[in-house]
Amino acid sequence: MTATIAIVYHSASGRTRALAAAVERGAQTAGATVHVMEAASASHATLAAADAIVLGCPTYMGSASAQFKAFMDGTAAVWALEGWRDKLATGFTHSAAPSGDKLGTLVQLATFAAQHGMVWVGLGLPPTYASGRAGDGTNRLGSHLGLMAQSPPGGALPEEDLRTAELLGARIATAAQRWGRTPARVSVRHRAAHAWAFPPAREDHELERVNLKELVARAERFEHHLVPCATIGAAQLEITAASEPLYFGHVNISDEYALALPTGDDLVDRFPLRTFLADAASGDDVARYNHRNGDLVLHPVGTLHWPGKLRPPYELPFDVPPGMRRSGLSLVYCAAVPTPPANLGVPIAADRAADAKAYVAAPPPLLVTALRDPGVVAAIGDTTLELVVRPAAIAPPRGGWVVILDADGAVDAGHAACDLLRLPPGARLDGAGISRALVFASPTAAPDPVPPVWQATPPPPLAPYEDLPPGALPVAHGAYAVREKSPKLVEVAVGDAAVEVPRYWLARTLYRLALHGLRLGYIETYGGAFFDDRAGTSPDVTLGIRRGRDRTAIDLPRADALALIERIYRAVAPPGYVERLR
Repeated sequence: MTATIAIVYHSASGRTRALAAAVERGAQTAGATVHVMEAASASHATLAAADAIVLGCPTYMGSASAQFKAFMDGTAAVWALEGWRDKLATGFTHSAAPSGDKLGTLVQLATFAAQHGMVWVGLGLPPTYASGRAGDGTNRLGSHLGLMAQSPPGGALPEEDLRTAELLGARIATAAQRWGRTPARVSVRHRAAHAWAFPPAREDHELERVNLKELVARAERFEHHLVPCATIGAAQLEITAASEPLYFGHVNISDEYALALPTGDDLVDRFPLRTFLADAASGDDVARYNHRNGDLVLHPVGTLHWPGKLRPPYELPFDVPPGMRRSGLSLVYCAAVPTPPANLGVPIAADRAADAKAYVAAPPPLLVTALRDPGVVAAIGDTTLELVVRPAAIAPPRGGWVVILDADGAVDAGHAACDLLRLPPGARLDGAGISRALVFASPTAAPDPVPPVWQATPPPPLAPYEDLPPGALPVAHGAYAVREKSPKLVEVAVGDAAVEVPRYWLARTLYRLALHGLRLGYIETYGGAFFDDRAGTSPDVTLGIRRGRDRTAIDLPRADALALIERIYRAVAPPGYVERLR
């Protein structure tokens, strides 16, 4: 396959641009596809897809130009996501003086590439005096780390330097063809899961089995779609993936236990997590968790919980370049109908006490545990979630579900982390190869049949934003109105009361409402716009705004709500918005 080379440069007087064009010619001669971009407008999508990146800039005051340094500093998100790891890199620079301390610039470019985990390719040419090629003149300044070029102020670049640039282009193209091929990503999986580790192909288990990572990594899945994958009556296990903070605070209809599962992507699995619990009436934070992958945390019924809560102006710390999203994976244990808390009272280990911090004198029940000690760790209704450690066998009397947390790779058992197995009544799962597992069971009820989501992701009830023309603001329904405030904000009003809401997060929230069939309990996005369907048996749902403890809202029939939500969704999504985060 043809190698793809991206050349990104800054040029003030046109001479560095001429070098970039010469590098392009050399790379094209070697058969590469080449994209040349100015640093100020470089496409991160193009850079992400390239097999090699060539960096070029003038040398000012012994280092890279400020404009090119701005481009380098602007790749912090790529660095954090290891988006350019193992790509090839090389560089070139120009100054008016024969020396000009150009080596400092090349070292700076090579260090930048090393910070990204890239593999640097040197010029690979002997200097003129040692070339043995009379009149060749290439690499006349004797650089090895990269290309150095020189011309006096206002002068033209020497032909020898342009030929050297062409040879650099050919060298990086040949190297990319040989070593730098960017691995093709599996099209049947979501691109945000490209760094996950999946179990190898295995023979069918005697029990019904699926791997939760495989379920969530399907290409058609949506961000933050809580999909029930195992049920016992009204109690359920849900699975979801996320590459962004949650778009809304959520008051669930039962206690809810959340567990971040290992993905095999070390960067994601080591990422620190923070969840805030807020008073449902005022929105004020009452407690927070510091937690990490493998921790089980409780979102108590009646509280508003925010996994990954943002502060004003509610923007991500950095924009994730296209194609570089990486997702986490979470399992949630909760109920599908209003269910009072079981008040299990699992103690917080002494070494984790600081990770569950209360902000008020009478906080809600709190739990954060690393799931080390065997025993019942959570309960919903009459079901329990029990941790078992190196069990000889797993055999709940009424059957149940088993989530493998750790497996030791025993060949005969073939278990893998994140496997989910259904145990019918009377079944016995041999514990060989299981280091730790969670058992979801009831003393009175057998597990429900395997749900359809094991075979296919549920279809969305409305088309994603990018599939249909956008809508237009304002949108009004009775006293409820949504009006444009700025490219990033809308005003949501009910009568004379109004709040400002970020367009991006409101669009995300509204699509989640649709995905979940308008049954999410109470949710509130940044700025105070909320939706409430907790009445349960009522045919109406509520749309409104909260300012402090004051709420202003409208009720509308559930049958009419989806159409209004879709109208608002298509009107508020900002330019460039997409629902399929790839």
